[in-house]
Amino acid sequence: MSLKPQPKFVTPEETENITKKVAELISINKSKADSEEIIRVLTPIKAECEKSLRHKVVLGKAGAYPAILDTLTISLVDRKVIKLCFRTLICLMRKQPDLLDARGIRMIISFLRPDVDSDLTKLALKWTKECCILHEMNRQKIFNANIVVHLKQIFLERTIDVVKEALSVSRALILDDDVRVQYGKAHEHARAIAMETLCALTSLLRRHYLEEYLVTDLLRTLSALLVRDEFCKKVEDAGCLDVMVNVIQHFVANDQVMRHSFKLLKTISGKICWKILHCTGNDDCKIHIIEKNYAPLITTALDANKAAASAAIAGLHCVAALSLRCPQNSKALIDAGLPEVIVAIMKMHPDEETVQKTASWAIRNMVSRNKTHGRMFINLGVEELLHANLNKFENIDYDTKAALRDLNCNVNLKEEWTGRGGALTTGFTFTNIELS
Repeated sequence: MSLKPQPKFVTPEETENITKKVAELISINKSKADSEEIIRVLTPIKAECEKSLRHKVVLGKAGAYPAILDTLTISLVDRKVIKLCFRTLICLMRKQPDLLDARGIRMIISFLRPDVDSDLTKLALKWTKECCILHEMNRQKIFNANIVVHLKQIFLERTIDVVKEALSVSRALILDDDVRVQYGKAHEHARAIAMETLCALTSLLRRHYLEEYLVTDLLRTLSALLVRDEFCKKVEDAGCLDVMVNVIQHFVANDQVMRHSFKLLKTISGKICWKILHCTGNDDCKIHIIEKNYAPLITTALDANKAAASAAIAGLHCVAALSLRCPQNSKALIDAGLPEVIVAIMKMHPDEETVQKTASWAIRNMVSRNKTHGRMFINLGVEELLHANLNKFENIDYDTKAALRDLNCNVNLKEEWTGRGGALTTGFTFTNIELS
Protein backbone atom coordinates (compact mmCIF):
# COMPACT_ATOMS: atom_id res chain seq x y z
CA MET A 1 0.00 0.00 0.00
CA SER A 2 1.47 3.34 -1.05
CA LEU A 3 1.23 6.18 1.43
CA LYS A 4 0.40 9.69 0.29
CA PRO A 5 3.51 11.88 0.78
CA GLN A 6 3.07 14.53 3.44
CA PRO A 7 4.17 18.12 2.69
CA LYS A 8 7.05 19.26 4.85
CA PHE A 9 5.39 22.58 5.68
CA VAL A 10 2.41 24.80 4.95
CA THR A 11 3.40 27.76 2.79
CA PRO A 12 2.44 31.31 3.81
CA GLU A 13 0.13 31.45 0.79
CA GLU A 14 -1.63 28.26 1.94
CA THR A 15 -1.93 29.61 5.48
CA GLU A 16 -3.52 32.80 4.18
CA ASN A 17 -5.89 30.81 1.98
CA ILE A 18 -6.93 28.59 4.91
CA THR A 19 -7.52 31.62 7.11
CA LYS A 20 -9.74 33.19 4.44
CA LYS A 21 -11.79 30.00 4.08
CA VAL A 22 -12.40 29.78 7.84
CA ALA A 23 -13.26 33.49 7.97
CA GLU A 24 -15.77 32.96 5.16
CA LEU A 25 -17.40 30.11 7.11
CA ILE A 26 -17.65 32.32 10.18
CA SER A 27 -19.22 35.05 8.05
CA ILE A 28 -21.91 32.84 6.52
CA ASN A 29 -22.71 31.43 9.96
CA LYS A 30 -23.53 34.96 11.09
CA SER A 31 -25.58 35.68 7.98
CA LYS A 32 -27.49 32.36 8.30
CA ALA A 33 -26.88 31.40 4.69
CA ASP A 34 -28.75 28.56 3.01
CA SER A 35 -27.46 24.97 2.97
CA GLU A 36 -26.02 25.17 -0.55
CA GLU A 37 -23.87 28.14 0.40
CA ILE A 38 -22.69 26.41 3.59
CA ILE A 39 -21.75 23.27 1.65
CA ARG A 40 -19.89 25.39 -0.91
CA VAL A 41 -17.75 26.99 1.82
CA LEU A 42 -17.34 23.93 4.06
CA THR A 43 -16.28 21.47 1.32
CA PRO A 44 -12.88 23.14 0.61
CA ILE A 45 -12.20 23.29 4.37
CA LYS A 46 -12.65 19.52 4.53
CA ALA A 47 -10.33 19.19 1.53
CA GLU A 48 -7.67 21.17 3.42
CA CYS A 49 -8.04 18.79 6.39
CA GLU A 50 -7.29 15.84 4.13
CA LYS A 51 -3.95 17.25 2.96
CA SER A 52 -1.82 16.74 6.06
CA LEU A 53 -1.63 17.09 9.82
CA ARG A 54 0.15 20.43 9.37
CA HIS A 55 -2.82 21.77 7.45
CA LYS A 56 -5.13 20.58 10.24
CA VAL A 57 -3.02 22.47 12.80
CA VAL A 58 -3.28 25.66 10.74
CA LEU A 59 -7.05 25.15 10.45
CA GLY A 60 -7.29 24.65 14.22
CA LYS A 61 -5.38 27.85 14.89
CA ALA A 62 -7.58 29.71 12.43
CA GLY A 63 -10.68 28.78 14.41
CA ALA A 64 -12.11 26.08 12.16
CA TYR A 65 -13.33 23.91 15.04
CA PRO A 66 -15.67 26.43 16.74
CA ALA A 67 -16.81 27.67 13.32
CA ILE A 68 -17.86 24.15 12.28
CA LEU A 69 -19.66 23.67 15.61
CA ASP A 70 -21.52 26.93 14.94
CA THR A 71 -22.49 25.63 11.49
CA LEU A 72 -23.67 22.38 13.05
CA THR A 73 -25.74 24.24 15.62
CA ILE A 74 -27.57 26.44 13.14
CA SER A 75 -28.13 23.62 10.62
CA LEU A 76 -29.71 20.95 12.81
CA VAL A 77 -32.59 20.45 10.38
CA ASP A 78 -30.45 19.91 7.27
CA ARG A 79 -29.04 16.35 7.12
CA LYS A 80 -26.64 17.12 4.26
CA VAL A 81 -24.98 19.96 6.16
CA ILE A 82 -24.89 17.96 9.40
CA LYS A 83 -23.18 15.03 7.65
CA LEU A 84 -20.61 17.31 6.04
CA CYS A 85 -19.94 19.02 9.39
CA PHE A 86 -19.35 15.68 11.09
CA ARG A 87 -17.11 14.39 8.31
CA THR A 88 -15.08 17.59 8.45
CA LEU A 89 -14.76 17.36 12.24
CA ILE A 90 -13.68 13.71 11.99
CA CYS A 91 -10.98 14.62 9.50
CA LEU A 92 -9.92 17.78 11.37
CA MET A 93 -9.53 16.04 14.73
CA ARG A 94 -7.90 12.82 13.56
CA LYS A 95 -4.50 12.95 15.31
CA GLN A 96 -5.50 16.40 16.64
CA PRO A 97 -8.02 15.64 19.43
CA ASP A 98 -6.93 18.59 21.62
CA LEU A 99 -9.56 20.77 19.95
CA LEU A 100 -12.46 19.05 21.72
CA ASP A 101 -14.21 21.18 24.36
CA ALA A 102 -17.30 20.93 26.59
CA ARG A 103 -19.50 22.26 23.80
CA GLY A 104 -18.32 19.51 21.47
CA ILE A 105 -19.01 16.84 24.11
CA ARG A 106 -22.55 18.13 24.56
CA MET A 107 -23.00 17.97 20.80
CA ILE A 108 -21.80 14.35 20.74
CA ILE A 109 -24.21 13.29 23.48
CA SER A 110 -27.13 15.05 21.78
CA PHE A 111 -26.68 12.93 18.65
CA LEU A 112 -26.70 9.62 20.56
CA ARG A 113 -30.37 9.89 21.53
CA PRO A 114 -32.61 7.09 20.19
CA ASP A 115 -34.72 9.54 18.14
CA VAL A 116 -31.73 10.71 16.07
CA ASP A 117 -31.25 9.35 12.55
CA SER A 118 -28.93 6.31 12.46
CA ASP A 119 -26.57 7.81 9.86
CA LEU A 120 -26.04 10.90 12.02
CA THR A 121 -25.51 8.82 15.15
CA LYS A 122 -22.89 6.76 13.32
CA LEU A 123 -21.00 9.92 12.31
CA ALA A 124 -21.19 11.27 15.87
CA LEU A 125 -19.73 7.99 17.15
CA LYS A 126 -16.93 8.11 14.56
CA TRP A 127 -16.10 11.63 15.74
CA THR A 128 -16.18 10.47 19.36
CA LYS A 129 -13.68 7.73 18.59
CA GLU A 130 -11.26 10.19 16.99
CA CYS A 131 -11.55 12.44 20.04
CA CYS A 132 -10.63 9.53 22.35
CA ILE A 133 -7.55 8.27 20.53
CA LEU A 134 -4.28 9.55 22.06
CA HIS A 135 -6.11 11.83 24.52
CA GLU A 136 -6.77 10.66 28.08
CA MET A 137 -8.50 13.82 29.27
CA ASN A 138 -10.96 13.68 26.38
CA ARG A 139 -11.75 10.09 27.30
CA GLN A 140 -12.41 11.02 30.89
CA LYS A 141 -14.58 14.01 29.99
CA ILE A 142 -16.63 12.01 27.48
CA PHE A 143 -16.99 9.17 29.97
CA ASN A 144 -18.06 11.60 32.70
CA ALA A 145 -20.74 12.95 30.34
CA ASN A 146 -22.55 9.65 30.96
CA ILE A 147 -21.95 8.28 27.49
CA VAL A 148 -22.09 4.69 28.78
CA VAL A 149 -25.86 4.94 29.29
CA HIS A 150 -26.25 5.96 25.64
CA LEU A 151 -23.93 3.17 24.47
CA LYS A 152 -26.00 0.62 26.36
CA GLN A 153 -29.16 1.95 24.76
CA ILE A 154 -27.54 1.64 21.34
CA PHE A 155 -26.54 -1.96 22.05
CA LEU A 156 -30.09 -2.79 23.07
CA GLU A 157 -32.13 -0.92 20.48
CA ARG A 158 -30.21 0.24 17.40
CA THR A 159 -29.26 -1.42 14.12
CA ILE A 160 -26.03 -3.38 13.82
CA ASP A 161 -24.22 -0.70 11.79
CA VAL A 162 -24.75 1.77 14.66
CA VAL A 163 -23.84 -0.94 17.19
CA LYS A 164 -20.55 -1.53 15.35
CA GLU A 165 -19.55 2.14 15.75
CA ALA A 166 -20.60 2.10 19.42
CA LEU A 167 -18.37 -0.93 19.99
CA SER A 168 -15.43 1.03 18.53
CA VAL A 169 -16.15 3.90 20.94
CA SER A 170 -16.31 1.48 23.88
CA ARG A 171 -12.83 0.22 23.03
CA ALA A 172 -11.52 3.75 22.46
CA LEU A 173 -12.70 4.80 25.94
CA ILE A 174 -10.47 2.15 27.56
CA LEU A 175 -7.28 2.94 25.66
CA ASP A 176 -4.13 3.83 27.55
CA ASP A 177 -2.16 5.52 24.76
CA ASP A 178 -1.59 9.10 25.96
CA VAL A 179 2.10 9.49 26.83
CA ARG A 180 1.38 12.84 28.49
CA VAL A 181 -0.58 11.17 31.31
CA GLN A 182 1.24 8.92 33.77
CA TYR A 183 -1.84 7.16 35.14
CA GLY A 184 -5.00 6.93 33.08
CA LYS A 185 -8.38 5.47 33.92
CA ALA A 186 -8.52 2.69 31.34
CA HIS A 187 -9.24 0.00 33.94
CA GLU A 188 -11.91 2.05 35.70
CA HIS A 189 -13.61 2.81 32.39
CA ALA A 190 -13.49 -0.85 31.33
CA ARG A 191 -14.97 -1.98 34.63
CA ALA A 192 -17.80 0.57 34.49
CA ILE A 193 -18.62 -0.15 30.84
CA ALA A 194 -18.63 -3.90 31.50
CA MET A 195 -20.91 -3.57 34.52
CA GLU A 196 -23.37 -1.52 32.48
CA THR A 197 -23.25 -3.25 29.10
CA LEU A 198 -22.03 -6.84 29.50
CA CYS A 199 -25.52 -8.37 29.41
CA ALA A 200 -26.36 -6.42 26.26
CA LEU A 201 -23.08 -7.45 24.59
CA THR A 202 -23.50 -11.15 25.38
CA SER A 203 -27.04 -10.97 24.03
CA LEU A 204 -25.72 -9.41 20.83
CA LEU A 205 -23.15 -12.20 20.47
CA ARG A 206 -25.82 -14.87 20.88
CA ARG A 207 -28.00 -13.21 18.22
CA HIS A 208 -25.36 -12.22 15.66
CA TYR A 209 -22.59 -14.81 16.04
CA LEU A 210 -22.78 -15.82 12.36
CA GLU A 211 -22.53 -12.23 11.03
CA GLU A 212 -18.91 -11.56 10.17
CA TYR A 213 -19.62 -7.82 9.87
CA LEU A 214 -20.29 -7.61 13.61
CA VAL A 215 -18.86 -10.67 15.33
CA THR A 216 -15.21 -9.55 15.18
CA ASP A 217 -16.03 -6.25 16.89
CA LEU A 218 -18.06 -8.05 19.55
CA LEU A 219 -15.19 -10.45 20.29
CA ARG A 220 -12.66 -7.58 20.44
CA THR A 221 -14.85 -5.54 22.77
CA LEU A 222 -15.62 -8.42 25.13
CA SER A 223 -11.91 -9.27 25.35
CA ALA A 224 -11.10 -5.67 26.25
CA LEU A 225 -13.83 -5.37 28.90
CA LEU A 226 -13.23 -8.59 30.87
CA VAL A 227 -10.99 -6.97 33.46
CA ARG A 228 -12.41 -8.80 36.49
CA ASP A 229 -12.87 -12.43 37.45
CA GLU A 230 -16.64 -12.10 37.88
CA PHE A 231 -17.02 -10.66 34.37
CA CYS A 232 -15.50 -13.83 32.90
CA LYS A 233 -17.96 -15.92 34.90
CA LYS A 234 -20.81 -13.70 33.74
CA VAL A 235 -19.87 -14.29 30.11
CA GLU A 236 -19.82 -18.05 30.70
CA ASP A 237 -23.16 -17.97 32.52
CA ALA A 238 -24.66 -16.08 29.57
CA GLY A 239 -23.87 -19.08 27.36
CA CYS A 240 -21.11 -17.42 25.37
CA LEU A 241 -18.78 -20.43 25.58
CA ASP A 242 -21.41 -22.48 23.77
CA VAL A 243 -21.85 -19.71 21.21
CA MET A 244 -18.08 -19.56 20.67
CA VAL A 245 -18.12 -23.20 19.59
CA ASN A 246 -20.42 -22.20 16.73
CA VAL A 247 -18.32 -19.13 15.92
CA ILE A 248 -15.12 -21.17 15.62
CA GLN A 249 -16.79 -23.90 13.58
CA HIS A 250 -18.39 -21.41 11.19
CA PHE A 251 -15.37 -19.08 10.74
CA VAL A 252 -12.57 -21.63 11.09
CA ALA A 253 -10.96 -20.46 7.83
CA ASN A 254 -11.21 -16.76 8.71
CA ASP A 255 -7.94 -15.82 10.41
CA GLN A 256 -9.25 -12.46 11.71
CA VAL A 257 -12.28 -13.95 13.44
CA MET A 258 -10.14 -16.82 14.76
CA ARG A 259 -7.53 -14.42 16.11
CA HIS A 260 -10.11 -12.57 18.18
CA SER A 261 -11.84 -15.81 19.19
CA PHE A 262 -8.51 -17.06 20.56
CA LYS A 263 -8.01 -13.75 22.36
CA LEU A 264 -11.41 -13.94 24.04
CA LEU A 265 -10.81 -17.52 25.19
CA LYS A 266 -7.38 -16.50 26.49
CA THR A 267 -8.86 -13.55 28.38
CA ILE A 268 -11.48 -15.79 30.00
CA SER A 269 -8.81 -18.37 30.87
CA GLY A 270 -6.46 -15.92 32.54
CA LYS A 271 -2.70 -15.63 32.73
CA ILE A 272 -0.24 -17.15 30.29
CA CYS A 273 2.52 -17.09 32.87
CA TRP A 274 2.88 -15.65 36.33
CA LYS A 275 5.09 -12.73 35.26
CA ILE A 276 2.16 -11.07 33.46
CA LEU A 277 0.82 -9.34 36.55
CA HIS A 278 -2.12 -7.33 35.21
CA CYS A 279 -4.26 -10.10 33.79
CA THR A 280 -7.78 -11.25 34.47
CA GLY A 281 -9.32 -14.68 33.98
CA ASN A 282 -11.26 -17.30 35.85
CA ASP A 283 -9.76 -20.69 36.74
CA ASP A 284 -13.17 -22.39 36.79
CA CYS A 285 -13.96 -21.04 33.32
CA LYS A 286 -10.60 -22.35 32.09
CA ILE A 287 -11.54 -25.87 33.16
CA HIS A 288 -15.05 -25.55 31.75
CA ILE A 289 -13.68 -24.52 28.34
CA ILE A 290 -11.89 -27.84 27.97
CA GLU A 291 -14.83 -29.73 29.46
CA LYS A 292 -16.94 -28.34 26.61
CA ASN A 293 -14.66 -30.23 24.19
CA TYR A 294 -12.75 -27.17 23.01
CA ALA A 295 -9.42 -29.05 22.75
CA PRO A 296 -10.05 -30.61 19.28
CA LEU A 297 -11.75 -27.39 18.17
CA ILE A 298 -8.75 -25.25 19.13
CA THR A 299 -6.40 -27.74 17.48
CA THR A 300 -8.38 -27.67 14.22
CA ALA A 301 -8.71 -23.86 14.22
CA LEU A 302 -5.01 -23.30 14.99
CA ASP A 303 -4.00 -25.78 12.29
CA ALA A 304 -6.28 -24.10 9.73
CA ASN A 305 -4.78 -20.65 10.46
CA LYS A 306 -1.16 -21.54 11.16
CA ALA A 307 0.03 -19.64 8.07
CA ALA A 308 -1.24 -16.34 9.52
CA ALA A 309 1.31 -15.28 12.13
CA SER A 310 -1.09 -13.05 14.08
CA ALA A 311 -3.71 -15.80 14.37
CA ALA A 312 -1.04 -18.33 15.30
CA ILE A 313 0.30 -16.06 18.06
CA ALA A 314 -3.21 -15.54 19.47
CA GLY A 315 -3.87 -19.28 19.35
CA LEU A 316 -0.61 -20.10 21.12
CA HIS A 317 -1.41 -17.48 23.77
CA CYS A 318 -4.77 -19.19 24.24
CA VAL A 319 -3.14 -22.62 24.61
CA ALA A 320 -0.61 -21.26 27.11
CA ALA A 321 -3.39 -19.73 29.21
CA LEU A 322 -5.54 -22.87 29.15
CA SER A 323 -2.67 -25.16 30.14
CA LEU A 324 -0.97 -23.01 32.80
CA ARG A 325 -1.03 -24.95 36.09
CA CYS A 326 -3.80 -27.17 34.71
CA PRO A 327 -2.50 -30.67 33.87
CA GLN A 328 -5.94 -32.02 32.93
CA ASN A 329 -6.28 -29.29 30.30
CA SER A 330 -2.77 -30.01 29.05
CA LYS A 331 -3.57 -33.70 28.65
CA ALA A 332 -6.74 -32.93 26.70
CA LEU A 333 -4.85 -30.58 24.36
CA ILE A 334 -2.08 -33.12 23.81
CA ASP A 335 -4.58 -35.92 23.17
CA ALA A 336 -6.22 -33.66 20.57
CA GLY A 337 -2.98 -33.59 18.58
CA LEU A 338 -1.89 -30.05 19.42
CA PRO A 339 1.88 -30.79 19.67
CA GLU A 340 2.04 -31.51 15.92
CA VAL A 341 0.33 -28.20 15.18
CA ILE A 342 2.63 -26.22 17.51
CA VAL A 343 5.75 -27.70 15.95
CA ALA A 344 4.36 -27.07 12.46
CA ILE A 345 3.78 -23.41 13.38
CA MET A 346 7.34 -23.08 14.68
CA LYS A 347 8.69 -24.52 11.43
CA MET A 348 6.43 -22.31 9.31
CA HIS A 349 7.51 -19.07 11.06
CA PRO A 350 11.20 -19.63 11.92
CA ASP A 351 12.05 -15.91 11.86
CA GLU A 352 9.02 -14.63 13.82
CA GLU A 353 10.31 -14.00 17.34
CA THR A 354 6.87 -13.60 18.89
CA VAL A 355 5.66 -16.86 17.36
CA GLN A 356 8.65 -18.71 18.78
CA LYS A 357 8.24 -17.10 22.21
CA THR A 358 4.54 -17.93 22.53
CA ALA A 359 5.23 -21.45 21.27
CA SER A 360 7.81 -21.81 24.05
CA TRP A 361 5.23 -20.67 26.60
CA ALA A 362 2.64 -23.12 25.28
CA ILE A 363 5.10 -26.03 25.28
CA ARG A 364 6.35 -25.25 28.75
CA ASN A 365 2.90 -24.95 30.29
CA MET A 366 1.73 -28.17 28.62
CA VAL A 367 4.62 -30.28 29.91
CA SER A 368 5.69 -28.65 33.19
CA ARG A 369 3.22 -30.53 35.42
CA ASN A 370 3.61 -33.86 33.62
CA LYS A 371 7.06 -34.52 32.17
CA THR A 372 5.82 -37.54 30.21
CA HIS A 373 4.00 -35.13 27.90
CA GLY A 374 7.34 -33.83 26.72
CA ARG A 375 8.24 -37.02 24.87
CA MET A 376 5.77 -36.26 22.08
CA PHE A 377 7.34 -32.83 21.51
CA ILE A 378 10.83 -34.35 21.50
CA ASN A 379 9.82 -36.95 18.94
CA LEU A 380 8.53 -34.15 16.71
CA GLY A 381 11.94 -32.44 16.70
CA VAL A 382 11.14 -29.45 18.91
CA GLU A 383 14.49 -29.63 20.70
CA GLU A 384 16.38 -28.67 17.53
CA LEU A 385 13.98 -25.80 16.88
CA LEU A 386 14.42 -24.42 20.40
CA HIS A 387 18.21 -24.67 20.25
CA ALA A 388 18.10 -22.80 16.93
CA ASN A 389 16.08 -20.07 18.66
CA LEU A 390 18.80 -19.71 21.30
CA ASN A 391 21.23 -18.69 18.57
CA LYS A 392 18.71 -16.56 16.70
CA PHE A 393 16.68 -14.65 19.32
CA GLU A 394 18.56 -13.17 22.27
CA ASN A 395 15.45 -11.44 23.66
CA ILE A 396 13.62 -14.71 24.32
CA ASP A 397 16.62 -16.58 25.66
CA TYR A 398 14.98 -17.18 29.05
CA ASP A 399 11.69 -18.46 27.60
CA THR A 400 13.49 -20.82 25.25
CA LYS A 401 15.73 -22.23 27.97
CA ALA A 402 12.76 -22.67 30.30
CA ALA A 403 10.98 -24.76 27.64
CA LEU A 404 14.10 -26.86 27.05
CA ARG A 405 14.52 -27.40 30.78
CA ASP A 406 10.93 -28.57 31.26
CA LEU A 407 11.34 -30.91 28.28
CA ASN A 408 14.36 -32.44 30.10
CA CYS A 409 16.65 -31.40 27.25
CA ASN A 410 20.26 -30.37 27.51
CA VAL A 411 20.44 -26.67 28.23
CA ASN A 412 23.11 -24.40 29.69
CA LEU A 413 21.42 -22.66 32.62
CA LYS A 414 23.42 -19.77 34.00
CA GLU A 415 23.58 -19.40 37.79
CA GLU A 416 22.75 -15.73 38.14
CA TRP A 417 23.27 -15.37 41.87
CA THR A 418 25.03 -17.61 44.36
CA GLY A 419 24.00 -15.90 47.60
CA ARG A 420 27.56 -14.73 48.33
CA GLY A 421 26.87 -11.05 47.70
CA GLY A 422 27.31 -8.92 44.61
CA ALA A 423 25.01 -7.99 41.75
CA LEU A 424 23.10 -10.25 39.40
CA THR A 425 24.99 -11.12 36.24
CA THR A 426 21.98 -10.88 33.96
CA GLY A 427 19.83 -8.13 32.58
CA PHE A 428 16.68 -9.91 33.70
CA THR A 429 14.65 -8.45 36.53
CA PHE A 430 12.13 -10.09 38.82
CA THR A 431 9.31 -9.50 36.35
CA ASN A 432 11.21 -11.28 33.59
CA ILE A 433 11.28 -14.62 35.43
CA GLU A 434 8.54 -17.13 34.63
CA LEU A 435 7.50 -19.94 36.93
CA SER A 436 5.31 -22.89 36.07
